[in-house]
Amino acid sequence: MTDPPGPPPPTLLRRFLATVSVRPATVAVEEGQGRTSFAELAELSAAVEMDLVDHGVRVGDVVGLYIPRSTDFIAAALGVMRAGGAFLPLDPLHPADRVRFMIEDSGATLVLTAGGAPHAPGDLFPAEVSALPPTDPGSAARAALSQPAVTHSQVAYVLYTSGSTGRPKAVEVEHAALACFLAGLETAGVIRPGTARVGWSASPSFDASLQQWTRICRGDTVVILDDLARRVPQRLVAAVVGARLTDLDLTPGLAEPIVDRLARALPAGSGLRLWIGGEAVSPALWRSLAGHSAAGRLEAVNMYGTTETTVDNLWAPIEGDVGPHLGAPLPDQAVRLLDDRLRPVPVGEPGELYIAGPALARGYLGRPGLTAQRFLADPWASDGSRMYRTGDRARRTPDGRLEFLGRTDHQVKIRGYRVELGEIEAVLAHHPGVLECVVVPLTRGGVGVLAAHMRTTPGTGVEEVRAHAVRQLPEWMQPSMYRVVNAMPLTPSGKIDRLALGRTVTAAGEGDDVTDHPKADPEPRRALLAAVTRIVLRNAPDPTSLEAAGPDASLQTHGFDSLRLVRLLVELEEALSITLPSDAVTAETFSSIHRIADTFRRVAGAAP
Repeated sequence: MTDPPGPPPPTLLRRFLATVSVRPATVAVEEGQGRTSFAELAELSAAVEMDLVDHGVRVGDVVGLYIPRSTDFIAAALGVMRAGGAFLPLDPLHPADRVRFMIEDSGATLVLTAGGAPHAPGDLFPAEVSALPPTDPGSAARAALSQPAVTHSQVAYVLYTSGSTGRPKAVEVEHAALACFLAGLETAGVIRPGTARVGWSASPSFDASLQQWTRICRGDTVVILDDLARRVPQRLVAAVVGARLTDLDLTPGLAEPIVDRLARALPAGSGLRLWIGGEAVSPALWRSLAGHSAAGRLEAVNMYGTTETTVDNLWAPIEGDVGPHLGAPLPDQAVRLLDDRLRPVPVGEPGELYIAGPALARGYLGRPGLTAQRFLADPWASDGSRMYRTGDRARRTPDGRLEFLGRTDHQVKIRGYRVELGEIEAVLAHHPGVLECVVVPLTRGGVGVLAAHMRTTPGTGVEEVRAHAVRQLPEWMQPSMYRVVNAMPLTPSGKIDRLALGRTVTAAGEGDDVTDHPKADPEPRRALLAAVTRIVLRNAPDPTSLEAAGPDASLQTHGFDSLRLVRLLVELEEALSITLPSDAVTAETFSSIHRIADTFRRVAGAAP
């Protein structure tokens, strides 16, 4: 039996205000050239609290935050919690239709905006939803240290994840779970003693953000990294070194292109700890990180968790010569490895992962049936608590390691985000020209991508379906490849054969492996363009489509998301022996093959 946990640790709000009283002048947040002290952040959050109360926000109300990763977001989230509400991150970079759905589905009647957010479409916020601009701290200084009447059982935040029914589902996380999460990281030693300088790079609507910006509540300084730093390896390395970060969270896909560069740039004993999570770590990346750790350049830990269990639940130091594994649970959390009848599986046998303990979410907002399916009574608990069915498969090795084996359903991880393929299929099927749609995950050039297979009505073009997806889905959920088929392959039982579809796309996408790496030559511009074109096409999710479209075609339209562009930049720099300065890299630089070639030619000093 599992012993019932003790009383929950102090809420993050209480910890934040205690830090403010002890270290008011210490910098809490660094954003660009700006610095915000703990006292100033407390005043900003108090101003938000007062404004929300004036607008009638009550305990349990959901308040949307249409604010990018910023100091304003942190102040707004703290202010919402102080007012007794639950904050709902709404990433301004997400499609308007998705944001609108989340506002309506969550029942939010108030949305906070900020000056730094992109201009919202006029109809983004429903008529009954008030959108409030930033507040002036004004007289909030007196209220900055007031102790709000927030209990552990209140909901702290609502976060949407991909849903198998075709619509996202909202996870409600209580203050108790959030407090246990942060305290567990400290007790286990994942968060090291003393204060730290923590990089915040994730989208506010990605649960890894909680692990990053909430570190201010224990007295750490949060350094906000800009979007360009996330996309460009040398820019990220420069930001990490320049900001003297001690902690940085990355998905494996983001870590792979920068780890070696980062290790070369860091002095021995730098103290940097990389938190790797969001998807499985490859053996090659694990070996690389372990080697740099042994050399004393940096440390790395592997993190595993879900939104429904408050971000992180297991951790493992990445070191030694063992292969990738999930490690041990955080304090007060338990891991069950069970078969389909909820019986423990023997060592070496695969089973489904269940997480138990006080870090579990309350459930899915407004969806009691789905909550009952995923949050089950824990037979091993003596206090009637629950366990969460993750849908992940794993097995325990004879030496005690927990190895990740993948998913039990059609849920996948793309660039660290958990994605239900059914949601993407439902969105694409909503297009009037799509009769049937199946989305399968693939790995192309070491990057996870999605391929959509469709039966369509006569005259329906791939580009109009792609444009439909761009309007409805965030970037990481948009398929990189589209195939129109006459019929879906079926298994002997009559179900769609997804494996066969994956094999078909892989075969169709294979071409000659061009291994020559021509150097940049100031002589013919045409030669450089040809060299760049070969490398871009080799990295393209759908090279045939891109080649037909020509060198001025939009790379984003042809499946190059931000992560794939990062990998392309790394390969181009190495192949052409040219390192682009960070100020030469913009969103426009990589909009087409022609622009890429012109940028490299200009940096290399080529003649027009």
